Amino acid sequence: MIKRILYLIQQAGTMMLTPRSHVRNLGTAFDTLASHSHHVSVLAYMISRMEGLSHAEALEAMAMGVFHDLAEARVGDLDFIHKHYNKADEIRAVKDQFAGIDFAKDLHGLIDQFESVKTKASKCARDADSLAQLYMEWVLMWQGNKLAEKWYKSDFKDRVPNFKTKSAQKLALAMKNSNPHEWWWSQFIKNDQAIDLEKLLGKK
Repeated sequence: MIKRILYLIQQAGTMMLTPRSHVRNLGTAFDTLASHSHHVSVLAYMISRMEGLSHAEALEAMAMGVFHDLAEARVGDLDFIHKHYNKADEIRAVKDQFAGIDFAKDLHGLIDQFESVKTKASKCARDADSLAQLYMEWVLMWQGNKLAEKWYKSDFKDRVPNFKTKSAQKLALAMKNSNPHEWWWSQFIKNDQAIDLEKLLGKK
């Protein structure tokens, strides 16, 4: 079994080297398959706790975020155009990936739960997946990408009302009313006495 686990780890590793396919549509992007999964995982945990789920339930949602796109290590990341002409056999890919692993049933359970969207944890994980996409478009929009801005506005209008949790909707609205640098500006600039704010603001 050790070889099968090693092979799965290797496949997960390739995701760090695989840019998401929307780069060809947006022109610029900063995420890989692996970084997207990491962000989804963090968001899934946060949304779960905001929704009142326990720490254990939130970890389950986080695990869904980790594994939800693992099949793309084999089938690739089809963009919106590709999906009109091709269908990735993710079910077969996941079956092959987990074959020969003693705890494969548990891994399949995470994928099945994520896809069925019936449990509270899976709803949080699915919202996290959508919110991560919205975040990527939002950051690119602030960097001046006009295509990303168009995508962001469209996704905000079409996706956010269909989020399955109120917490994800609240986070999307908070994002819209913020900017990608607010987290450090609010902490280190406004409260750092070592910074000459008058000079920084051009008043000297």
